[in-house]
Amino acid sequence: MMAVGLVACALDDEAGTKWEPKTETWTVTIEPEYVMGHSWWGAYSGIGVQMVGANEEGKRVGAFYLGEIKGFTFEEGYRYKLRIEATTTDPRIADASAYDFKLIEVLSKEYVGIRTEGRREVTMDVQMVLMLTADPASSRGFYFLSGKSVDGGETLDMGIKEIYGAKYEMFRKYDETAEDIHRYICRMRLSITPSEEPVFAKHNYRIRLEELISQREIADDSCAVATSKEEFESKEKALYY
Repeated sequence: MMAVGLVACALDDEAGTKWEPKTETWTVTIEPEYVMGHSWWGAYSGIGVQMVGANEEGKRVGAFYLGEIKGFTFEEGYRYKLRIEATTTDPRIADASAYDFKLIEVLSKEYVGIRTEGRREVTMDVQMVLMLTADPASSRGFYFLSGKSVDGGETLDMGIKEIYGAKYEMFRKYDETAEDIHRYICRMRLSITPSEEPVFAKHNYRIRLEELISQREIADDSCAVATSKEEFESKEKALYY
């Protein structure tokens, strides 16, 4: 059962004491399939792949970024029961997570597999796209992944990290020698599996990279799309909120 007693991190001004970290021991169950989202334990720190924490009834009660529990490596398909150390972080540090986590012990590791019902595979050409508001005076913009099946029958817009197993550098890589950025369109074999709960934003499916088939460099101007304020806000909301 997950012990999730959130610990207040406020300074004790009345007592005139300095902030000191507090450590608790938690027991958490990590579910076998990932989700995407913001950290549930601290401030906004970007969207990324997370491990689901659950109680004994199977209810989702928290999530950790991959690598957030120091000393623990997540393998999808396994259900883990962990004893971890949760230490509060200094509240004066802006945009920091509320806790630092450290593995104490893996209490159990059981292979239960991943959902395959309804799974399909599709080969897509995927590239990173920068969407901008049409107003040149505006600096608003966000990145997303745009995929098109090789047969032209399907398009799919995804969050920047929504493809599990894909790396940012596959689509955009900085060349230190030339001091230039190289952008790529990637041909990928993807599996898409329905989910009973949203995995990312409003998407009730998981997208996994099965194979990176090829990469082709593309021009910078092919990666930016200027659109109306209404369309910009609509796509931003659909992909990230």
